Amino acid sequence: MENTQLTGEKYKWTFIGILALTFVIAYSLTFDSKLALLGDNASYYSLGKAIAQGEGYVNISRVTKSPNNHYPPGYPAIISAVLVFSDSVVGVKLLNGLFLMGSIWLAFLLTARLTDNYITAFVVSLLTVLNSHALFYGSLMMSEVPYMFFSLLALHFITKKQLSQLSIKNKTFILTIIFMVISYYVRSLGVAILGGLGLYFLLNKNWKLLFASIGGLIIGGLPWFIRGQSLGGTSYMNQLKMINPYNPSLGEAGVSDFIERFWSNFSRYITREIPDVLLNFGPNYSQPIEFKEWVLGLILLSIITYGVVKINQYNWLLLGYLLGTFGILMIWPDVWIGVRFIVPIIPILWLGFLNGFFELFKLIRGQKEISAVTNYAPLVILLFLFTPLKELSVKAKAPFPPAWEQYFAVADWIKKNEKQAVVSCGKPSLFFIYAGENYTMRYKFSNDPADLIEDLEKKQVDYVVIDQVYGNTFQYLLPAVRQYPNRFKQVLHLKNPDTFLLKFER
Repeated sequence: MENTQLTGEKYKWTFIGILALTFVIAYSLTFDSKLALLGDNASYYSLGKAIAQGEGYVNISRVTKSPNNHYPPGYPAIISAVLVFSDSVVGVKLLNGLFLMGSIWLAFLLTARLTDNYITAFVVSLLTVLNSHALFYGSLMMSEVPYMFFSLLALHFITKKQLSQLSIKNKTFILTIIFMVISYYVRSLGVAILGGLGLYFLLNKNWKLLFASIGGLIIGGLPWFIRGQSLGGTSYMNQLKMINPYNPSLGEAGVSDFIERFWSNFSRYITREIPDVLLNFGPNYSQPIEFKEWVLGLILLSIITYGVVKINQYNWLLLGYLLGTFGILMIWPDVWIGVRFIVPIIPILWLGFLNGFFELFKLIRGQKEISAVTNYAPLVILLFLFTPLKELSVKAKAPFPPAWEQYFAVADWIKKNEKQAVVSCGKPSLFFIYAGENYTMRYKFSNDPADLIEDLEKKQVDYVVIDQVYGNTFQYLLPAVRQYPNRFKQVLHLKNPDTFLLKFER
């Protein structure tokens, strides 16, 4: 379905030119060439390296090179395509920049199609380009932006045709299912796309396409599911059952824990995550939620919902996708805070908000048609003034914090002085990137020092790192070192801040 009479269509290529120029400037200013201090990005890199080296989907940072059943293999497979030619971290990061640029292009096309308005499409895309969270994740080795791209691609194809023109054998429908499955393999959250397709086909009583969509995802995702079950279940599902994945001693969550988790996530996403992802609020999570945060969050959510509902043809598709996404996030462990999980839906949130804002403005003015330029210009100017691009740029160009500099310096010492040694540390995936041909592992999260020591023996650990970058080092590892000082010999001591490499005497 292509409408050739869209509002602002004569400015289409001007809009695209402005978006492209803005993206190049904003991305260049905020691009961070450093390895992000997130364990996930290093794990993705290591898994991609394992695939590129022909070792399979295994944890090459571990001496056992055990099969990985935590991260879906989609993004590591993408990384491996880069690592075949170069092991450059920067190269992988730049690939994510291309995915972000592609996502902005898809957001432009999708918004224009759904709103019949190129001006709205331009504003939604521009606000995505200038979004500090999108730019931040656009230069990380993380799966959020690739997932944004493939999920938007699935939505792009399903909205190209009217429902009456779709069939199971239709190329557009087949491409939608393919990109839905790819999205699922990039991030497990991709199953939320089925929520959108399912609700859309259900309300239109198109049972064939409904069951074909469900069947397509089941068949496509079956290999990963079977592999996960053969390895004892995917670790994401195992973590979902726990009260706190970072403190296994608390045990599995019960019904009351899930109810408490749902409310915790629900209130936090409304009052903090949604306002932050759109308006860059930078909430203080150490403070209790205030009434004014509820007011702002509920206003934003109401406008977004109204805007999605007012989209003429595919409103239930987008609403189902958003409901599917947030429905999954409501049962996520509530220790995982921040906007990370909703970064991929930034364009959809802006689409809903801008369309809702526009429709409310028309309703208040009592007009069927008003100038989109007049309506959006003050909003865009206001949001641009509050976009922390300078702050993000300064952060991107800054060196690692001192504690991390020392942590990686220890890894560099290991690289230069050891080969195939086993090092136990707080962030093993990050340590591994700098440790050369050595192995890393995390010490056991046990409050019993004897139990932790026994685990180090069992895993034939050669060294442990006492760092100041990871709180669990002080909670679990340091008490064991202090209780059994004769089992550890100091090899390296770096100051400012104090960081130790200790030889473990087995």
